[in-house]
Formats: sequence, structure tokens, C-alpha cells
Amino acid sequence: MDTALLPAFFAVSLIVIITPGADWAYILSHARSTREAMASIGGLLIGYAGHTILATAGLTVALALLPGALTTLTFVGAAYLCWLGVQSLRHPDGFVLPAPVQAQAISTTTGTIPVVTRSITLPALVAQPQHPLGRVVAKGAGVSGLNPKVVLLYLSILPQFISPDAAWSLSAQTAMLGGVHVLATMCFYTLLALAAVRVLDRHPGVFKPISIVSGILMLCFGVALIADQVVTLLR
Repeated sequence: MDTALLPAFFAVSLIVIITPGADWAYILSHARSTREAMASIGGLLIGYAGHTILATAGLTVALALLPGALTTLTFVGAAYLCWLGVQSLRHPDGFVLPAPVQAQAISTTTGTIPVVTRSITLPALVAQPQHPLGRVVAKGAGVSGLNPKVVLLYLSILPQFISPDAAWSLSAQTAMLGGVHVLATMCFYTLLALAAVRVLDRHPGVFKPISIVSGILMLCFGVALIADQVVTLLR
């Protein structure tokens, strides 16, 4: 592999990454806070790193050659996206407010002077996250790890930058290119998440419609994948 081609591969990776898809929808659905947005990106990166390890070990090619393997992966990944989309639509607010606290003053009397008793409600001031960060990471790993388009990326684009005559082994070249793709993914998705969090900090009321749109997009991506496979099988 010619290391001079790494910037070109980085640019190709960015072109793939900046195309809106399931990853975008997942990040935006968790852009309520910086920590949660970074957790979603961390999960996605784990999935991409897993694909890099599989490709380096030659298992990605083996998966592609195994009859029905890609079709099964597509159906599983599509069903997973549909499930995430439904969850996002069921809980578009993304958080729950704790129940108000009731405080009751103690009623006593001192001699003939009564003490007034009043019941007050202390409103909850802080919204508690509904989803633990670990769960956000795990779901993100599933989004990218079960995405069949990532497998096709490693099968179609990576080989164009790998040279069998290079000093590096094929596995080393695959690992290097996979690492570059993960790096490009991290850079762009971090910028996307920080921009989304900043917008939502200024306009928190926008989170609910964004979450709804993200849920619809994940459902659409899932249904589109299933429909594409069904059409292919019926031909």
C-alpha cells in the first residue's frame, strides 16, 4: 500500500460518512447532552472497529462468500433499525421528570396562638436521563455493527487501496485503512454531535421533533433495506 494514498482514502471515507444515514439519525436522537452524544458516537466507533477486525482477519470476505450470510445480516440489521426507530417514536422526549416532592409543615400550637399549616410542592428542577450511557453505547455498536452497508464498504472500497506487491501484508494494509476510516468517522461525527448539542442547548424545544424525525428515518432505512432484499429474493 502506498501511504501517499491514505489522504485520498480519508477523503473517500468522508464522502461516505457525510451522506446522511442511520448513523446520523442515531446521533441526533441522542444529542440532548454532550455526554450522551459522545456515548452514541463511541458505540458507533466500536461497531466500525469490529468490522475492521473482521476484515483484517479475512472474515468479511468469508462472510460475503457464505450463501445467505449477507442477506441474513441485512434482515437482522434492518429489524434492529426499525426497533430503534419505534423506541425513538415512543419516547421522543428522551427523558422523564421526577415526580414533584410534597412537603408538609408540622402543625403545633403554642398556648392560644395557632400555627398555620401549608402544603407546598417543590418542582423538580433537573431532568434525569432516561437512557444510561452504557445502553446508548451498546445500541450504537449495534447500529454500525449490524449495518450491511459497512460490510459492502470494506468489500468494495478498501481493496482499491490495497496492493498485493506492497511491503506491508494484506492484513496490515486492511487494518491501517480500517483505522483511517474509523478516524474519519470519529472526526466528522464529533463535529456533527457538537453542532447538534449546541443548537439544542439554545433551542431545547427542538429536541422532540428531531427525535421524532430521527425515529422516522431509522424506520425508513430499516424498511428500505428489507424491501430491497425482498425484491432481490423475488427476482
